[in-house]
Amino acid sequence: MPAGEGEINGAFGPACVRLDAGGEREVVWIQRLCPTRGRVMNVPATKGRRFGEIVVHDGEPTGERTYNGQSVAVFDELLLFEASSLPTLHATVNAADASDVDALVASFFARDFGAEPASSFHMLCACCSEGRVDWDEASVPTHGGSQTVWLAAPETEARQLLDAWATGGERSWNGLELFG
Repeated sequence: MPAGEGEINGAFGPACVRLDAGGEREVVWIQRLCPTRGRVMNVPATKGRRFGEIVVHDGEPTGERTYNGQSVAVFDELLLFEASSLPTLHATVNAADASDVDALVASFFARDFGAEPASSFHMLCACCSEGRVDWDEASVPTHGGSQTVWLAAPETEARQLLDAWATGGERSWNGLELFG
């Protein structure tokens, strides 16, 4: 394609987008592909939304997040530009330690899939969500024990990754189900 034609698919850094699915709102991290489009990098807990989808957002920030000292804007979603083919699943995992949960998440991301433990979600009221929210690695801990993990992967591959993870110590999983 000649220069200047087609979509821009660059690396414009991280940002956040407030998804709105039928009145259910959730702020997710995106990798910006251009000034107005981004790929969703979280596994949304909002039904009907998916890891890896590309959304178009407006250009006016409606909030701010800082993570490890880097400030990023929160934009409102305008529309879903490209759907993701990866289904959203959830399972209950049991892990002796937070590092075990981190290992599970890393195993999914190593395959270009997603994993989001319940302990990484933070519920905010609408007013706080539209303000400035500061995070650092210490304030976004995962934890051991039993918790739900949202997964973005084909079911067969999710089962394989969960089984492989469970062989690595005091780890187990159960109840893999399709989410929304």
